[in-house]
Amino acid sequence: MSLPIKTLPIIERWDCASCGNCCRGSIIPLSVDDLQRLSDQRWEAHPDFEFVQTVVRPGWFGKRPQLAQRADGSCVFLTPDNRCRIHAEHGAAAKPLVCQMYPLQLVPQEKRAILTLRRSCPSAAADNGSELQKHLSFVKQMAEQGELLGKAIRAPAITRRYRGSWSEVLIVASAIERLMTDERYPLVRRLVHGVRFCALLEQCKLKRFDEARLPELMEILEDGSRQEASEFFQERTAPRGAIAPLFRQTAAEYLRLHSSYRVTDSWRERWRLARAAIAIARGRGTVPTIHAALPAVTFTELEQPLGHLSPEIQQPFVRLYEANASSLQYVNAARPGWSLVESFRAFALAYPVALWILRWSSHGRVPTSADAIEMVTIMDRGQGHEPLAGSQHRRRVSMMARSAELERMIVWYAR
Repeated sequence: MSLPIKTLPIIERWDCASCGNCCRGSIIPLSVDDLQRLSDQRWEAHPDFEFVQTVVRPGWFGKRPQLAQRADGSCVFLTPDNRCRIHAEHGAAAKPLVCQMYPLQLVPQEKRAILTLRRSCPSAAADNGSELQKHLSFVKQMAEQGELLGKAIRAPAITRRYRGSWSEVLIVASAIERLMTDERYPLVRRLVHGVRFCALLEQCKLKRFDEARLPELMEILEDGSRQEASEFFQERTAPRGAIAPLFRQTAAEYLRLHSSYRVTDSWRERWRLARAAIAIARGRGTVPTIHAALPAVTFTELEQPLGHLSPEIQQPFVRLYEANASSLQYVNAARPGWSLVESFRAFALAYPVALWILRWSSHGRVPTSADAIEMVTIMDRGQGHEPLAGSQHRRRVSMMARSAELERMIVWYAR
């Protein structure tokens, strides 16, 4: 791999806790090398897999083969004690590359790649285990074997109207990082600062600023975002007009990423979900049941204050945003064509959505750290999730950002 691999100055921790969460409901695409390794393992001759399909080959053009799943969405190789059968019988190196790497994540930039974590893994979301530096040698070994991306990616656009160079992107991203890691403020305030910064940035004619003057502009915009944030906390208002249905539609997409949700591929299930989506968009009466893990609740109850969240409960959220801002993971989160500003807004929107779902999942009781970790895994899964990375969601985020509605939603649901 030509790009040097670095870890963040933020200390991230992870060790596999064998929860099996990543082996349920996850699509595992297979490369040519993955398919060859599975073929060499001769699972068709194994007595437990004689009549079991282990690889699915989608009929759509361009779709890669995938590991097969059971009816409940779990990987065909997952054992009852949450172990990988491939790992147990052939070793860790025999698994597909995606499985070997997860939740380790490389974020390529122009001159380096940042090693960070996908916090859709509960252990990573909780910062449980060894420092990430311990896993660096394994990732570098994989890179030397040519298994990982070895080239820099094209710099994303900064706004929809201005692309700029990688150097300029990093200057802007560093300003967002400073706002997201500013420990003088709680997370809700940091997010409003970041969203206001993006709004101010879009008003600038960036073509008029050369690279040498750009850092000075960033300082001015950072100060401006902090000053403008105060008004949103003085009068908190609920989402209004067309924004409220858009918010709930987004929440419905994230709800499908709950760890206890299992997709059933049937027309009856599709029809049920379609009716539930319409009811959620309307937002009246009792919230329709998405899956059994969520208690009965009304839409009115989901607009009530959540109450004080202890630092222990808030910490997984804080860590998610700090690590993403420092690594630029939110920018490279499989949203092709999205600008840096749009990607940050989409990621900021995930916070009020998570707090809305938290109200639902913890209805009638006090939220726990386990609830917070579940919300963080949902938020991380949302990055790259196709319905939350396409043109429809891009339009939703754009509409929510108009007239500062996104800032108002962040403040409203953090009550």
